[in-house]
Amino acid sequence: MTEVRDIARMYGLTEIGACRYDVQRRPLLSCRAAARLPDEARTVIVCAFPYAFEDARRRNLSRYACVPDYHKAAGAVLGALAADLAGRFPDERFEPFMDNSPLPEVACAVAAGLGVRGDHGLLIHPRFGSFVFLGCIVTTMALPASEEYGECRHCGACAAACPGGCLPGEERATCASALTQQKRAWTPEEEAIVRRAASVWGCDRCQEVCPMNREAHCAPHPCFTWYEPWLDKVETLEDKAYGWRPATVIERNLRLFSEIEG
Repeated sequence: MTEVRDIARMYGLTEIGACRYDVQRRPLLSCRAAARLPDEARTVIVCAFPYAFEDARRRNLSRYACVPDYHKAAGAVLGALAADLAGRFPDERFEPFMDNSPLPEVACAVAAGLGVRGDHGLLIHPRFGSFVFLGCIVTTMALPASEEYGECRHCGACAAACPGGCLPGEERATCASALTQQKRAWTPEEEAIVRRAASVWGCDRCQEVCPMNREAHCAPHPCFTWYEPWLDKVETLEDKAYGWRPATVIERNLRLFSEIEG
């Protein structure tokens, strides 16, 4: 694992761990990317990409949406690392997965020693808090599993702050972040939740109140080359985390936010 860590550092990845693949096979998530899983997979290499910038400016976007689309930015780094590993170990396979993954990424990250699962469902890294993206490389190479790290404090702060009252638990129908991404029209109850969140895209309330995030270190991965915390009009959606939705969705959210601000 030491050699893999050293290679990962060449790509700016310092937070990396590994877990056994068979431990995470319960159950695989349904997606087309599952076809790329190696038949003889033995290990999942998990990489954390910190993305939080230290900035006192106001935000009307979730932190993750203030930086370049991680699917492209972090995905390119993860793909390059996987290709490099495949070149150095030609007898093994290395398949990268970023978000569009059959793996339960948070569970893999916890098993790989990268942090704990919070009651909000996110990984909380000991240094970067919950402000990390996760990428996995499934490999046929046998690597030693990392030790798991601590546990969530279960203090209830995230549940108390949730605009949709959907924490803790697995039900996300009233999650404000999910509602800002909905293409369909909101019900009056859903619109009220988005108003309470007061965000054009996403919602960070559960992360902002988490005591395990109070000392979170702000040092984004180098692939995040810009930071735009405020959106007031839709000019281009290219390379934006919210760019997968039509401009009409963002414009609707902007109109509601303007009403709230007004």
